[in-house]
Amino acid sequence: MYLKENSLLITGYQRVPPAQETADKLMRFFLGIDQRVIRQLRKRHRRSVQGSMPKLYAHFDAIFVIDSSASIRPKDFQRTLKALQFLTGKAQRERRYAAVTFSHNATVRFNFTSRRDTVGKLGEIPFEAGMTNTQKALETCRKELILNRGRGARPGYRKRVLLVTDGQSNVQKQKTLFEAFKVKLTGTQIFVIAIGKYLKGISEIVGLGSSTDAHLYRVADVNGLLRVVRLIPPWHMMKNYIHHWWLNGMLRPQ
Repeated sequence: MYLKENSLLITGYQRVPPAQETADKLMRFFLGIDQRVIRQLRKRHRRSVQGSMPKLYAHFDAIFVIDSSASIRPKDFQRTLKALQFLTGKAQRERRYAAVTFSHNATVRFNFTSRRDTVGKLGEIPFEAGMTNTQKALETCRKELILNRGRGARPGYRKRVLLVTDGQSNVQKQKTLFEAFKVKLTGTQIFVIAIGKYLKGISEIVGLGSSTDAHLYRVADVNGLLRVVRLIPPWHMMKNYIHHWWLNGMLRPQ
């Protein structure tokens, strides 16, 4: 009975939500709304909210971990990069980014750098087809970017990994979830964008994220990912968007 229920639960993660639902979720959790600000606004609401709204962004640096395996078509890989460029352009201006790609091996494509430079560098990443060595990508991410102070990350800032993949690993796959666990032990959150209408090995993908809700995103294809990102407002509009749509409901008197 337990195995059947667990199987049904995992199967539920195959569902691809509407694009707007995923966009709202990505904006809220990955782009980062600081929970301390929400608590502050609740207190201010009791006294009537006056003055300018404080920053709504959590402070962190981000690492893109991008699947470049043979199951992905070169044009879809380029569209993935385009989606990440759009996402970066819509995020907080001060945030810094690094990137790793993986197929048979894993490669740091660029160290932590500015938002503007990130948009340009993402467009220069080559496609290298091969196997799906997710565990090596996570190991490289941890050793070369998270724990290496010479890679340009800001001191004292937590990291968030955004892993984009279309399926389970097939190189030393027994190490994949353990490598994800070691990344999480550094205080880094892992967010996963899983691409595909039906994903073989969904249980591994679910296990990669820091949670099975806020950290897991599903899109049917790369065009779906582009649609999701286009629905996210740019960073300078984010404050008003959240105020009128999300925080407005949270701050309503009970």
